Amino acid sequence: MNKTINKFQNIVLVILIIFIAIYIVFLNRLEVADELWNFQNICKMSNGFKIYVDANVIITPIFFYIANILFNIFGANMLVFRLYNILIYILILIACYRILRNLKVSKNFLIIYMAFIVEFIFSIMTAGANYNMLAMLFVLIGLNLYISKKSNNFLQGILIFLIFFTKQNLGAIYAITIIVYELYLNKFSKKFVLDQFKKFLFFLIPTILILVYMYIDGNLLGFLNYAFGGILDFGKSNNVFIAYGYYSFIPFIVLGLYIFIAIKRKTILKEVIDDEKFRNLTLLFIFSMGNTLIVYPIMNSAHFTMVMPIYIIFICYLFGILIFENLFSDEKYIENIKWLTIGIIFALVLRIIFNIFSESDATFINDKNSNFFGVYVYNETLEKSRKMEHYIKNRNEDGVDVMILSYDAAVPMINLKQSHGAYDLLFNGNLGYDGINKIKEDIRNRKNTEFLIVTDEKDVFWQEPVEIRDFIIENLDYSGQICNYSIYRTN
Repeated sequence: MNKTINKFQNIVLVILIIFIAIYIVFLNRLEVADELWNFQNICKMSNGFKIYVDANVIITPIFFYIANILFNIFGANMLVFRLYNILIYILILIACYRILRNLKVSKNFLIIYMAFIVEFIFSIMTAGANYNMLAMLFVLIGLNLYISKKSNNFLQGILIFLIFFTKQNLGAIYAITIIVYELYLNKFSKKFVLDQFKKFLFFLIPTILILVYMYIDGNLLGFLNYAFGGILDFGKSNNVFIAYGYYSFIPFIVLGLYIFIAIKRKTILKEVIDDEKFRNLTLLFIFSMGNTLIVYPIMNSAHFTMVMPIYIIFICYLFGILIFENLFSDEKYIENIKWLTIGIIFALVLRIIFNIFSESDATFINDKNSNFFGVYVYNETLEKSRKMEHYIKNRNEDGVDVMILSYDAAVPMINLKQSHGAYDLLFNGNLGYDGINKIKEDIRNRKNTEFLIVTDEKDVFWQEPVEIRDFIIENLDYSGQICNYSIYRTN
């Protein structure tokens, strides 16, 4: 019976991953959000522009380097970028699966636990490839090394490097997290200090190499400016908390559960939670709580979703120990797992189908020469982009440079293969050290340039700096209107 259940669950898991992959790659509509902005920066790199010089990327570069390699091999288009996304998430799911296996959870419940993980991260999976989830993949690999007792200073030092140079704050958090866990395991000692020094050494060697590469490539100063110079401004100007249903409360639930376990494990829970299980729960707790810090300062649904895998593993592992594996341990209950599994998968499939049919009109881009080949793009976005591209080409022929200072400017800029540096994603915290004043000075000194800003102030994206918008209105000459933009021209 168990072999039949395991075979059934493996088949269901493969079908689920294939179904989600098809949806993400081919059916998910292109939105004006992180997926598009990341894609624009990588398109710039594939067109010969430099990251941190021609693209105001504020994140450490590994995610972008890998994507650029894929673009150079397979083509610079959205289909390849979404396949990159699928690769990241398949590896994340494999890492979660390996963690659950190494935690020795019941094989009968693996597919159910995996389905819960997919359900909780589904929205961020469909939001496109991003550096946060690539960094989270490396975190999960590091976590699995500890659970499987295969961790060593070399591997952890390399993982700190990979995480830090994929998302700098998560790398710092990961380093602190493993220090806390190793202190919990071994207490403070000479060996502990020596182990941390070895990790730092194995982190430092590839760090020096990548910094030397950036220096040779001519973008080291830009990297330091964008990735670190604007950190304080980013935190100050983007501080927001949006409670999103149960997602934002799960960290507090896990905190409460762990405190209860720590208090009761020697009394009412001593029969079910031994030292090894408590050590595993402590490891999961430390990793989940530590990585929650990445939601700051933009504490919204997307960022809470990014840290869900470890939380769900903690909850599944705990409830498996306390309830599920005892309640359903009898052979006669095993058949019920099939129906429970089918129910969860059916709910996920319904969610995907609902998303497909709830979308408005869009066009599938089948032109292999287009950067947007292989995906659906909203008709409204395409029509607006065509108008803007025509206008920009005409103005460029007249010797006038055109910059669209709006969150939705990426599509025409990508099609035109143009780069205007920080102006292409003029967000608070994305401008490096003293960025607002530098942009003002640059605008003041420009000639034959038009700046397009959203006409209706209520339609301005919340991360766009109002100070720059006001400066343009007050200091430049209004010269007309196109689409939903007002045109201001330098003297």
